[in-house]
Amino acid sequence: MDKLSAKIENWAVVDNLIFHGFRKLEPGQRLTGYLMGHSDLPNGVIYTAVIQSVDQANGLVETANSVYRLGQANEFYQQWAAQQSEEPQQVHVSSFVPDARRPAAGYAASIPAYRQG
Repeated sequence: MDKLSAKIENWAVVDNLIFHGFRKLEPGQRLTGYLMGHSDLPNGVIYTAVIQSVDQANGLVETANSVYRLGQANEFYQQWAAQQSEEPQQVHVSSFVPDARRPAAGYAASIPAYRQG
């Protein structure tokens, strides 16, 4: 059986409908966007099955039952994708204990201890 074909406009890649963040275009994720030209589904917003393969050179995404031609990506997804491709910045994380040779200070003696019982 040949897979059904359709075009998706204003698309983005997500991993599920509950999490409202974007993901890279790769197998294991899902597309959402505006479906056009599917023989079994009306035009409108869609959330696809899990992506099986991606042909970025031809703009094709394959799921279990369909092959989608990618139209224009969602502008917010494009901005997110552009940020992901930038060089990662070095992040300095300071230590919780400034001098590793000294133990962290305990509680002050003026703080009463609470006992149970």
